Amino acid sequence: MDANRLLARTWLPGVELFHADFSGQAFARHSHDAFAIGAILQGVGGYQCRGARHALPAGTLSLMNPQEAHNGYAESERLVYRMLYVEEGRLPHLLGRKRLPRGFAELNPQDDGAVALGLARLAAAFEQADVLTLESELLAVLERVFLRHGGLPAAQTTRRDGGVILALRDYLEAHYAEAVSLEQLGQQLQRHPRHLIEAFRRVYGVPPHTYLLQRRVREAKRRLLAGEAVVAVALDLGFYDQAHFSTTFKRFTGVSPGLFRRSAA
Repeated sequence: MDANRLLARTWLPGVELFHADFSGQAFARHSHDAFAIGAILQGVGGYQCRGARHALPAGTLSLMNPQEAHNGYAESERLVYRMLYVEEGRLPHLLGRKRLPRGFAELNPQDDGAVALGLARLAAAFEQADVLTLESELLAVLERVFLRHGGLPAAQTTRRDGGVILALRDYLEAHYAEAVSLEQLGQQLQRHPRHLIEAFRRVYGVPPHTYLLQRRVREAKRRLLAGEAVVAVALDLGFYDQAHFSTTFKRFTGVSPGLFRRSAA
């Protein structure tokens, strides 16, 4: 059995997400020019690195710095894990920090599940190809794992951003049906995306990508009640496909788009 998938997007260079699901496959000794951030979901993984052999049960993180030579194999009959690769040269731009992480001192730290959950959300965002959601979930994973395990200092925050956050909200309201990126927002408002996300969440309780999805759902309700077809509403409002629209709509309303329209008729 081999259900591996390697997810990447042309507009997000230097970033890949490997979803591994296999039996019996082994990886010869190699290294990456990227930080590797992984979570074991099922089974037990194994590899040799830094002169020692490591066994990784489900619930363990697998963290590796660039150019660390290692091999890889499954200790169990089936192994499932997700591994995020981010090229070292991309971190300054993605994190927006003057002081970058020292790197991972411990290869296989225990985690409370937050990193694994973040990787799951990131995998879903890769599949749906929603630019703002994908970039936001990526930044959240990087911040979390490097703060906890990579020596990244906590960011300094400021509350003097009322005008910028109002401008951000107005921009999202005006462009809710478009493919908005974090880089685009940062350039528009002259702030790093990390700063915008933190400040926006303080004011509105949710990050910008969630606010944008909520705005799309609000407009979708209006159009569905006006009799528009579900698939037309999904595509007009910037969703990847009808399934993505239905999942998002139900997430915020508790019902599917079709059920909403029938019950409101």
